[in-house]
Amino acid sequence: MKNVQIAFAGVLAMTFAASGEISIRSDYPGGNVKVCGIDEAAGVVTLAPDLRDTKTKWFHFDFTLTGAAGRTLRFRFPQDRFDYLSSLGPAISKDGGKTWRWLNADGTRHEPNNAFDYTFGPDENETRFAVSIPYSQKNWDAYSAKWRGVPGVKFDVLCKSQSGRRDTELLRLPCRRDGARWLFAFTARHHACETTANPVMEGIVDEILSGSPDGEWIRDNADCVFVPFMDKDGVEDGDQGKNRHPHDHNRDYLSGIYNSVRAVKELLVRESNGRQIVFVDLHSPHVRSHARSPEQDCAFTFESSSPVHNIRIGKFRRNWAETSKGGALVYDGTHDIPANKGHAVTLKKARKAGLMNSRHWVESLPNCYLATCCEFGYSLCGGVFSQDGGRELGRNMLKALVRTARSAEKP
Repeated sequence: MKNVQIAFAGVLAMTFAASGEISIRSDYPGGNVKVCGIDEAAGVVTLAPDLRDTKTKWFHFDFTLTGAAGRTLRFRFPQDRFDYLSSLGPAISKDGGKTWRWLNADGTRHEPNNAFDYTFGPDENETRFAVSIPYSQKNWDAYSAKWRGVPGVKFDVLCKSQSGRRDTELLRLPCRRDGARWLFAFTARHHACETTANPVMEGIVDEILSGSPDGEWIRDNADCVFVPFMDKDGVEDGDQGKNRHPHDHNRDYLSGIYNSVRAVKELLVRESNGRQIVFVDLHSPHVRSHARSPEQDCAFTFESSSPVHNIRIGKFRRNWAETSKGGALVYDGTHDIPANKGHAVTLKKARKAGLMNSRHWVESLPNCYLATCCEFGYSLCGGVFSQDGGRELGRNMLKALVRTARSAEKP
């Protein structure tokens, strides 16, 4: 048995081969796994997420296995009380990451959340497994290609990534008229592993540029900015990102140790002068069992502790529930998180510890109209998650945000 690790270009390349044919690697953008052992005779592969600088247990993994054609293997994560799999089990690709399906593609929930079995086809020589459908720089580049060169679409750079090796992208959709009254800002991947956020962001952009009534209103009344990868290095290196030492990107809005956080704060202050801000931070939730955390299988939002902001968030929620009706993925508000309860308790404690997340910081700005965090389940999200479904949900979210903003302008 051999275990070889090679570091290059900021990506940790991991190869693990047993004495027989089975080999596991994660030497590509977003790749992450710690191989604890391969028992070929028993058909058991023991794995764990590579936590790196994450201070707590977390669940991101993305690896490729070869050499198991025609066999059934059991994949075991640490046998503790932590959950490592989303509700439908792992996402699986048999074509190098071009297309994906869930282990339980029929939508039935997978239990237990720390092991799964998989039978490889007789000619299935290479299979990729991930906790969620991956999304990295190459996906954003492929999406961006259709809008490059289109008038009114500007691809820019927010800043250098923390390592200095990469650009942190900024997409701008400037207002077509002078005197924009609004600034709409969208961020994703404050936590590197939270991949469901990006197809939603794609859908938001698509709706703005679609020529629909809501898209036309926003083009005539708002500047729009998008940051697809707040933790660009973490996304490409395959980090967990959540709870990284000394704190993650979405707890950095007071201390400002990360380049992208400082740059976003400066952008919002500079470019919102005289305008009202609508800010949405896109995330994926903690992987937990449905019984303990039913919101993980939904799209959900957080209430504000500010009564004024909470009224506006309530309007947005009602509009979003209406615009998403009949979609492949729907938002219905059933499992939204009340202020200072559930997940929000952690955020409150973080603020007391001298930390602050993005939505709370934006909400503190005097010209903020609406600031919220929206989360999108990894495999179930008001339906079985797909990238097309995420895009549709993003389009419906944008419609809801526009209608919420327009209601503020009515006499």
